[in-house]
Amino acid sequence: MNDPDVGPVFAQNSKLYSVKHPNKEVAIENVITADGSNTTLKLITANQSMPGPSIFLYENQKITIIVQNNLLNEAITIHWHGIDQLGWPAMDGVAFVTQCPILPGQYFNYTFQPRFSGTYWYHSHVGNQRDLGLFGAFIVLKQYDSIPLKDQHLIMLQEWNHMYDSTTLLKAGLEKTFTDPTSILINGKGELENNNAPLQVYEIDRQSWGRHLFRMIGVGSTGPLLFSVPEIPLNVIETDGYPIEPKRVDEIIIYPAERYDFELDLLHVNDGLYNVTVYILEGKFLKKRNDIIGRGLIKVKTPTSSVKMTSNNISKTVLNCPFAFLPYDFHTKCISVTTLKSQPFINYNFDVLKRSRDTFTYFLNFGFPGKTQYSSINGRKFIWPTVSALTQPSDLNTLCNDCNNENSCKCTYSLSLKAGAEIIMVLSNVGNGAVITHPVHIHGHTFEVLKIGFPSIPPPYSNDINFRQNEDILCNKQLPNKESQCNQATWRNYNWSLNYRNIPGINLHNPVRKDTVIVPYGGYTIIRFWATNPGVWFMHCHIDKHMVEGMALMLNESFENLHDLPKDMPTCHSFKNQPTVGDEHLPKDLWLVVIVLLVVSVALFLVLVITICILIKSYTKRRGVGPG
Repeated sequence: MNDPDVGPVFAQNSKLYSVKHPNKEVAIENVITADGSNTTLKLITANQSMPGPSIFLYENQKITIIVQNNLLNEAITIHWHGIDQLGWPAMDGVAFVTQCPILPGQYFNYTFQPRFSGTYWYHSHVGNQRDLGLFGAFIVLKQYDSIPLKDQHLIMLQEWNHMYDSTTLLKAGLEKTFTDPTSILINGKGELENNNAPLQVYEIDRQSWGRHLFRMIGVGSTGPLLFSVPEIPLNVIETDGYPIEPKRVDEIIIYPAERYDFELDLLHVNDGLYNVTVYILEGKFLKKRNDIIGRGLIKVKTPTSSVKMTSNNISKTVLNCPFAFLPYDFHTKCISVTTLKSQPFINYNFDVLKRSRDTFTYFLNFGFPGKTQYSSINGRKFIWPTVSALTQPSDLNTLCNDCNNENSCKCTYSLSLKAGAEIIMVLSNVGNGAVITHPVHIHGHTFEVLKIGFPSIPPPYSNDINFRQNEDILCNKQLPNKESQCNQATWRNYNWSLNYRNIPGINLHNPVRKDTVIVPYGGYTIIRFWATNPGVWFMHCHIDKHMVEGMALMLNESFENLHDLPKDMPTCHSFKNQPTVGDEHLPKDLWLVVIVLLVVSVALFLVLVITICILIKSYTKRRGVGPG
């Protein structure tokens, strides 16, 4: 750890002290403490802080953010996660999809106008730079909010490894080795093996009986985290920026890129200091690691006359489970996000274009299928363009001709969406490539979560659980699902294929709205949106390793209706140095073409000369014949 003015510092009793002057306390505001370990790691940050500075604005307020790249060696972009960019497709901030990356020394002017309030965030969308610290909160406030800004608190959760930077970890992962996280950070603060490093502390003053809102953001990159405030229930009121009917839970499973807003249920809570706890959940069974605990503190001030809650009830409710229930924990009620219901009587306008009556259904299977085990969607490993797909579409090649139902390939995978159409997507995680639950994010849209189909868990229930993949999906008529890559899935029930409204358990009345949703291992998730926001939008798993390895695609949405892109958008492309016809170093095949053309030209010239000679001789002969 290092202070820019004081130099190296160390942690003791949740405070920082100068290494040169051990009795001198150092303010933590200018120090990136992470887990308090005295190791040096490469970071990429916004304004020299991790997280970067939080950005606040009001709904329907236009904002301009100038991103200056002061790095020496790396290009960057900034994505505004969860912002639909309705009418602002060039501002989404995805390198080689909506823009060329910002090179060292360059800057990019991001200007857009968020329509809807909520908890969002920003992060780099080049490689895995967000894991190196380039992220922060982006909060769109309501014009009239019942909870004052001073009583709104941010919780940004991430895994951390103080020994290796994320690029090193990614390369290790690509080589089939793995280095575990060593700690968990809340707003960039945590501790390592009780080293008494500074923790995030929240203060709640209940003197006026005011409400306190907690905005929780999953800024991690590897997997789910389990969040709770032991002894205090959580009243969840929003997810991914959109209000829901309040749901009281004890714990929340949060995957990378998700957001949950909640208030604490303080009805039976006295003043005092309460722990915030965060655990890592591993594997497809979500086993909790007890060797690493992320901690923060909540100070509750001004007691009431109530008695501090000491319940003997060991049962609890956990939100956002990828299973119908937890077979190894019968004291836990496991509920999915589909139990959340949108707030009634709230009208949103998500449309730039007019909606049509067309409906299209797409099956997208996420996994690592076949012999290649590509990180892919429908067996297609995404290869990044070398141009900006939005502004240089004529230079783009999106053909995936080498893929079929049981064969994988590498290509710049793209889906074309018809303007105005209702889009149903069945996001599946089945077949021989199903390994782990995936958090899937779509740019340019929020969507309704209509249904989640879970794997089945046959008895006897034990820690050695054998999940059976959901059989609603048909991967291949000739193969069992578990033996198929499932690149061209469909419904097993033909009536479901005729009309998605025939699917049992589908919620068309008040489905929860999200921009990032889990696709459970061995199951599927059905989402719906309308193709009314022209642009090129990225869709991918938000586990960084999966995305970087190719679990992504582009949505080419009603491109013919795309107008008024900013002038002078930078262009980019590879340089092939292909010689022209006038080059003295022409390739052999081009020389052959030139020789053939010359031969043909000479032959045509000779034919022309011979023809002229014959005509002249014939004419002369006719002139010489006649009366003397």
